[in-house]
Amino acid sequence: MIDIHSHILPGLDDGIVNLEDAVQVLKEANEAGFDKVIATTHYSKRYHDNERNRLESLELIRNKIVGMEVFLGNEIMINSQIDDLIKNKEASTINDSRYVLFELPLRDNEYPDLKNIILDLISKGYHLILAHPERYVLFQKNPEKVEDIVNMGVYLQANFLSIMGRYGKEAQKTVKLLFKHNMISFLGTDVHKPLDTYFQIKDSSERIINIIGEKKFKDMTDINPQRVLDNDIVENPKYMPMKKNLFGKYR
Repeated sequence: MIDIHSHILPGLDDGIVNLEDAVQVLKEANEAGFDKVIATTHYSKRYHDNERNRLESLELIRNKIVGMEVFLGNEIMINSQIDDLIKNKEASTINDSRYVLFELPLRDNEYPDLKNIILDLISKGYHLILAHPERYVLFQKNPEKVEDIVNMGVYLQANFLSIMGRYGKEAQKTVKLLFKHNMISFLGTDVHKPLDTYFQIKDSSERIINIIGEKKFKDMTDINPQRVLDNDIVENPKYMPMKKNLFGKYR
């Protein structure tokens, strides 16, 4: 499997603190069934290192591990300057491809500029992947709004542990809905520390497979992430529109 979302570069964001922990967490990743991990350090007003720092940190890790491949990326907080940040080597696409992993503010009910920013980046040739849509209040309260950005060409990446309730009941409920409606293209761990996330991959994978089946699970964890690394085209899945039942609940 390929982990498309992780925070393993030591000391650069709120993830792994030091090289020793980075090596430990990559061993855990390998034991959990991953042979490739993409290091997607946060890029935001709070965390804004440069590509040189990330590359140096990446090389330190690569020199310490065996049997694992680690690639560079960023999880970029949505903003209108993403293209400039990438061109100026302040933020990174995934493995120097045209794929960009981005995130939204977790607790905002609305993000008025979202569609304009998405359209602008797509017009410039980027392929956009939204990290963990199930965690945003915006989509927890109005799941049908996910359709708007999927229709624009945005891919969705869910977190493995959302299905286990790691981020609360609303995130768990929302991710189940997104799986059932065939809206997810990628799965990632969003790992931040050792002795934690990778130990629950087996159980979370089983729960997800029970909903979507083995083939779709392989697409999300192997086929699609490899296409991203190769800068190849990922087909967005044909989803089923969100509908409410007679009691006003999404089904």
